[in-house]
Amino acid sequence: MHDPSLLRLAHSVLWPGFDGLTAPDWLMHALDQGLAGAVYFEQNISPSDPEQVRALSKSIHGANPNALIGVDEEGGIVTRLEASTGSSTPGNAVLGRIDDVNITERTAAWIGNLVGAAGIDINLAPTVDVNSNPRNPVIGVRSFSADTDVVSRHAAAYVRGIQSAGIAACPKHFPGHGDTMTDSHLDVATSDITLEELRSIHLPPFRAAIDAGAKALMSAHIRVPALGDAPATLNSTSLGIARELGFDGVLITDAVDMAAIRATVGSGQGAVAALGAGADLICIGNPGRVSAAGGPRIDELDFTEPLHAVYDALASGALSVERVEEAAARNAALALWRHEQPASADDAGVFDGAPLAARAADVIGDVRLARGTVTLIDARPRRSIAVGDAPDFFDVALREFLETDRVPLGGLSDADAVAKARTVLADRPGEVVLVVNQPQNNTSEASVLDAVLQARPNTVVIYAGWPAKTAPAAGRAIVTYGASRATARNAARLLSGQA
Repeated sequence: MHDPSLLRLAHSVLWPGFDGLTAPDWLMHALDQGLAGAVYFEQNISPSDPEQVRALSKSIHGANPNALIGVDEEGGIVTRLEASTGSSTPGNAVLGRIDDVNITERTAAWIGNLVGAAGIDINLAPTVDVNSNPRNPVIGVRSFSADTDVVSRHAAAYVRGIQSAGIAACPKHFPGHGDTMTDSHLDVATSDITLEELRSIHLPPFRAAIDAGAKALMSAHIRVPALGDAPATLNSTSLGIARELGFDGVLITDAVDMAAIRATVGSGQGAVAALGAGADLICIGNPGRVSAAGGPRIDELDFTEPLHAVYDALASGALSVERVEEAAARNAALALWRHEQPASADDAGVFDGAPLAARAADVIGDVRLARGTVTLIDARPRRSIAVGDAPDFFDVALREFLETDRVPLGGLSDADAVAKARTVLADRPGEVVLVVNQPQNNTSEASVLDAVLQARPNTVVIYAGWPAKTAPAAGRAIVTYGASRATARNAARLLSGQA
C-alpha cells in the first residue's frame, strides 16, 4: 500500500524527458501527482511547426501550473529549439574570443526570449566549464575559454542575459567538466585536479554565476578524486561546495540515465544518492531512446525506475523525508519566481550571429574558392549526445554560393576513412574543403587530415572544434570555434569571397 504523501513527494523532485511531440498519458498522470516538470529534447520539438512546442508547454502547465519545463538551449552547437536549422547564435567559444560581456549578455537575452516564447521555464545554460584540456571530447567550443577570468566574466553576463528575459539560467557542469578526457554520457569521467586547481581554475566561473543571481546549477557526473570517489552528482562534498559559495537555488543533476550513472550504480539508486548528497531536481533525460512498436514505453520505464527507487528509500527511511522536502521547497520557490516574471513574447525576433562569428574566426591564407563544384569532405566523428543530430551546416551554408558535393566520413574506421578520402581526391580535380573537429584527439580525423594535405596541399581546412595548442597544419584554413549555423554562414562567405 503506497503512502500518497510520500509518492507525491517523490514526484516533486523528478524531472523526466519523454518521447513525442505531445505529452504522453504517463507524463500527464505524473504531473497530476505533483511531478516537478519535464525536460525537452529534439524529439519533442517539431522543426516545421513553431506552434507545436508552445502547445506542448501549455498542456504541461495546464496539468500542473507549477511544473518547471527545461531545455538545453546553449546556442552554438547545442540547440534544441533550432536543431533543424542550426543555432542563430555562434556559441560560447566565439563569445569568449570576442570578450565583450555586453555582446554576451545581449546574445543570452535573445536566447532567453527564444526559450520563453516556447513556454519553457529553465534554460540549462550556460556551460561555464573552463576548457583547460584542449582534448576535451564533450565541452570544447561549448566553453567560453581556457582562461578562468574570461569564463567568469561571460558566465555572469550570460546569466544576467537569460534571466533578464524572465527565464531561469542553469550554469553547468559543477564543479567543472573542463579538464576531462571522457564524455560522461558514455562513461565516468575523471578530473585529476588538486583542490587548489579546483578552487583557483574551475570554481570561479560558478562563483561569478552565483553572484549574478543564477537560479539553478547543474552538477556533473565527473569524479574528482580530491573530493572523494563518488561522481560529483552523488557526492555531498562536491554539492556542498556549491552551498559554500553562497548558492541557495535549485541544484539540478545532469541526466541520471547517462552511462556514468546508469552503468555504475543505476539510475534509480543514482537518483536516491543524488538527493541524499544534496541535489534538488533529478533530471532523467532518455534522448533518442524510442520505444518499439507495441512494446513498453521506454521513456516511462526510464522515469518509473527512479520514481520507485526514491519512493522506496523514503518509505524505508534510507532517504530523509526532510532532505527531500527541502529539495521540493526549492523547486516550488523556483516555480513561484517564474510565475512572477512578465509574460514572454510570442517571438524572439531575428538574430544574425554570422558577424560575431566573423570577429572570432582565424583565417590562414587566401581561402577563396575557384568557381566550379567544390568537394566538401567531412571527417568529423558522429556528434555527441549533448549536441544531438543535425544537418551539416557548412554544406548547407556553402550551397547558397557554390555547388558542393559532400563526402561524409564519420563512422568509418581510420583506414576506411583515409582510403575513401584518397579515392575521392583521385577522381575530383577541383577545389577541396575538408572539415574537421578536433584532430588533436581523434585519430581518424588526424589521419584524414594528413592524407588530404599530402595529396592536395591547397585544400582549405575548416577547423570547427576547439583548436589544438599547435598551429594548424594547413596553409589555407578557417578556425571557426564552432559548427553552428552562424559560424557556418561566416565560413561560407569567406570561401565564396562574399565576406
